[in-house]
Amino acid sequence: MYFYQIIKKHNLMKKLLISTVLTAIVGCSTAENQPAQEKEKQKEETTQNPTHKYGGWYCPDNLNGFPAVNLKEWKNVPVINGRLPTEEEAKSEKSLIFVDRNLYPTAKAMDIELPKLAKFYNDYSKKTEVVIIIQAIEIEGDSIIGFRYLNGGNGSAHYKEVTFISENEVATISNAQFVSFNININASDNKVWEVMTQSKFTSKLQPLFDIKDYLNKDWKTKSNINYNYTSLKNMTSEYANKLYGCWYIQNDYLIDNIGYVEKFLLLRDEETNQTELKIVCGPFKDDFETQQFVLHQWAEKVKELSEE
Repeated sequence: MYFYQIIKKHNLMKKLLISTVLTAIVGCSTAENQPAQEKEKQKEETTQNPTHKYGGWYCPDNLNGFPAVNLKEWKNVPVINGRLPTEEEAKSEKSLIFVDRNLYPTAKAMDIELPKLAKFYNDYSKKTEVVIIIQAIEIEGDSIIGFRYLNGGNGSAHYKEVTFISENEVATISNAQFVSFNININASDNKVWEVMTQSKFTSKLQPLFDIKDYLNKDWKTKSNINYNYTSLKNMTSEYANKLYGCWYIQNDYLIDNIGYVEKFLLLRDEETNQTELKIVCGPFKDDFETQQFVLHQWAEKVKELSEE
């Protein structure tokens, strides 16, 4: 049984297929790139259950394979119903898990009409998130679901770890939108990372998102990026480092008990020495258009400073 993730790494024109034996993986980042607490948690889980680590896959940076989806469009995501996916389908946006029937002859798809919306507590972002269930399987007495995050990326969990959302509940969830776009920069990923994160560039980027100069003078000392939307007091988790060989920032927040996320992924093309900056922020409601403008202006300034 294999998990598949399609990501761009060093060449933006090629997709790299990552396939790993399922019993040996519980996350998409390599052990070298994971925070210490994540590695310790995985070590503990593997010790407790060495043969059934089918749930727990966490790939928030897979923005190519599974881009962000606005809530009002969740029913339109591609899925496979009534059967297990083929190997080719497991490499696509339709599915996540390929089951080798020679090894697992009794494995089957669960009797669930997909896609489904569900709530899932994410141990990494430290908050409950709404996810789109796109796969559900039964294998060796275990029930596993595969899902995509509304804010992009994908993951898996045990069936008991998710709570399905009824149609009536769906109607009560805000139809907020994500700002999601890419920008190509004629500079190395290291240079772009420097502009995005180092304080010597703060004064040039801050006026784009802090027009009225509300932020305290020392705000950047507590932030991992030269960008700010909400108070850092609302933050539930943060990550700023290389993930699977690519520079990646993810900051998660709870604003009035509503989840908000910032994702910044750098994908380098070694042949051209260009970098693609992928941005996903939100969800935004009433201020969507304003924040869309701000983030595009901010990204253009990052491009300008990086290319200098």
